Amino acid sequence: MRIVKMKNIIFIIIMGITLTSCSKQDEAKSEIAEVTVTKLPASQAEFAPATVTLGGKLYTENCAKCHGTNGEGNKDWRKRKPDGKLLPPPLNGSGHTWHHPKALLVSIITNGTVVQGGEMPAWGDKLSPQEIDAVILWAQSKWPAEIYKSWLEVTKR
Repeated sequence: MRIVKMKNIIFIIIMGITLTSCSKQDEAKSEIAEVTVTKLPASQAEFAPATVTLGGKLYTENCAKCHGTNGEGNKDWRKRKPDGKLLPPPLNGSGHTWHHPKALLVSIITNGTVVQGGEMPAWGDKLSPQEIDAVILWAQSKWPAEIYKSWLEVTKR
């Protein structure tokens, strides 16, 4: 009888842990789902702070090693290395990133640039589309307002 009670107690504890774990995963998924950017913000003032924060965290973990802590890139990003490849460009608005529409930025992050002869790895297997959106918004939060406004025009075309 005592063994049956002990098994029931262990079962209840395991179920409680499992349900708590599932609940936390659902909260995390809904938090990420909230950062999906379907409508582009008309200005940087419309960026959701939680999205920019998430993007900054993901950027630090995955992108800063090559593109710099604040998206400053390599100072010689326009010069080709001996192998013909370019160094990581700045993402803070001082480079050419803002010349590319959002769909291309998403494609570059998702697929990398190795096929085109670059060195950036593909991140599509590691980052969800929502996380990629958040990284892009974080980078855009570093751009001067006039650069972001120009980028909106490029993206609308």
